[in-house]
Amino acid sequence: MKNKYVVIVLLFVSFAVSATVKAQHYVGIKDAYGIMGIATSPDLGADALTTVFNPGIVYRYEHKKYFAIQTELNYLAKGYKLDDITHRIYSYELPLLAQGFVRLGWFRPYVTGGAFVGYIYKRKLEMDGKNYKYKTDNYDNRFEYGIVGGAGMAFAISRFELQLEWRYQHAFSFLRDPHIEGTTQYINSTQMMISLTLFYCFGK
Repeated sequence: MKNKYVVIVLLFVSFAVSATVKAQHYVGIKDAYGIMGIATSPDLGADALTTVFNPGIVYRYEHKKYFAIQTELNYLAKGYKLDDITHRIYSYELPLLAQGFVRLGWFRPYVTGGAFVGYIYKRKLEMDGKNYKYKTDNYDNRFEYGIVGGAGMAFAISRFELQLEWRYQHAFSFLRDPHIEGTTQYINSTQMMISLTLFYCFGK
């Protein structure tokens, strides 16, 4: 019986070692151009807001053949425009993504999808060129979660890889409680982003 467990442990260790040998680890930095908005029900007629500074740090665990897992820690400046008032929202988000790809020499097209969680740490209002403090109340939600999907392409040069990606993100969480004093109003944040990431590969 003991020999049986020894064999199982050895097989598990062998699999883990072989998976690590066949894998590559990447660490990178990114920035993204975003078209940020909200999905509302009933429709509020809100306009999207564009932002150009959405940096992040990225880690990717990649199998050499066709599959990778990527996680990020991103700082996002997002929001929307409604009734001549610009609502700016600043948050930290942590996506966890799966990637399927084909490596064609130095070129790697891919598709990606997964989920994210986030935390809103600050909001502010802009109107007529002036900034106003946003008064947070008990109806505001700080924690967010939702789904992510997109596609991209990467270009490898030695140990470096440049990744260009289009991504869409939809929050299932609400920016504010949808049921307030007898009214019902659903407000979910949305994002469409184009990002550029520079990776460095370890253990290649």
